[in-house]
Amino acid sequence: MKIYIPKISPLSINNKIDQLIIQCGEPIIKIKYEIVSKELGIINIENQKISYLESTFKSEYDLINNYKNIDLLVDKNKLTKIPLISQFPVNYIYTKYFQLHFKINLKSSLTLIINCLEELENYELKRIPVDFYFNYESEKLDLNDSFFDNEFNMFLSVLN
Repeated sequence: MKIYIPKISPLSINNKIDQLIIQCGEPIIKIKYEIVSKELGIINIENQKISYLESTFKSEYDLINNYKNIDLLVDKNKLTKIPLISQFPVNYIYTKYFQLHFKINLKSSLTLIINCLEELENYELKRIPVDFYFNYESEKLDLNDSFFDNEFNMFLSVLN
């Protein structure tokens, strides 16, 4: 499940990535390619596997107001990855994301994922955050869980 903080802009965390590296260590960097077309929807390329993302068409969102003085948007939607074996669509938009995965420790069930685009600025590549969310590896979100609370507070201390 994904947890978003709607009131924090992705650009505002650009200068906080260094603090996250100090707090959590070096992030795991993954490259994700996304192809969006009118005909097929979203096609995802990760780990050299091409898959079509299919929605269940049943939206499951929860808005949690005033948790630690912030609002949380919990996305419980599940996307099914269907291997793509036919050809790509003719008209599409292609995006290459660099995903930074931050964890407090290796056994943590909470991961901060920051999607970045790379741009050339003054002959130097810069990563610009365009999206971020927390990935929680549990079916149910328990806000009273002390492990979740401690890890979430550590991330919030850097992001706020």
